[in-house]
Amino acid sequence: MAVHRKFTQTKLSRALIVFGMLWIAVVFGPAWLVAPARTALMTVTLPLQKIFSVTAFEIADTFHFFTSIGELKSENENLEKERLRLMALNAKFSLVDKENDELRRELRLVPRNKFSLKPAEVTGRDVSGLGNWLSINEGSQSGVRKGMPVIVDAGILIGRVTEVFPESARVMLLSNPESLINGVALDTDARGIVKGEYGLGLLFGMVLQADTLKAGDTVVTSGLGGDMPKGLLIGTLQETRFSDDRLFQQASLSSPVRFDRLRYVFVIENIL
Repeated sequence: MAVHRKFTQTKLSRALIVFGMLWIAVVFGPAWLVAPARTALMTVTLPLQKIFSVTAFEIADTFHFFTSIGELKSENENLEKERLRLMALNAKFSLVDKENDELRRELRLVPRNKFSLKPAEVTGRDVSGLGNWLSINEGSQSGVRKGMPVIVDAGILIGRVTEVFPESARVMLLSNPESLINGVALDTDARGIVKGEYGLGLLFGMVLQADTLKAGDTVVTSGLGGDMPKGLLIGTLQETRFSDDRLFQQASLSSPVRFDRLRYVFVIENIL
């Protein structure tokens, strides 16, 4: 077997050497000497050249086809990424437009002729769900101080600042049980204290029995104590009743705003 392999390899090597010498002679030999051989070689190899040419074109077309598929796939992926990016931008701009519309509406309603106001955006809420407080994105660096009243719309009181940080502040809402505000009923001039009922609503209490309370009357801040401007809207009286010790009158109070829906508020910096 080794002898046969050696013999085969020797014949193949000799054939390759002979073919190589003939090819060199045909390509680089004098034209008058190799012209007949070159003509014969071209005639014999013409069918093979055609086959190789067609095959090369087919391979090139196939390669181009698969390359085009890859390019189309890449382009489609880029287009999809761009589409998603544009959708995200559109959603972002739509939200900004909506927020700007809301802020413009609020700015048209606030009583700037009476107060110097600092607009702020709500950035956090009471996680307990009781609506006791909210956070805003303005703090001591913007001039916000503890005790400042916080309003919405046309002077509707929602609470006051209780904690101040450099770039934020916490607002105690009227519904907080620790919130106490002096109020007065507009129609009857009954005076009392507005306090929160653990996030469930507001109560207008400590009203003297000699005063008159009636459902539907509007309650505003009385301005007593000097820490709260007079005339800020608090809410509307609902059901009236006596206190548990029957020494005072009281009534549930309905605020015209939803504390859990607030997006923008205004801090009263000072009275003009």
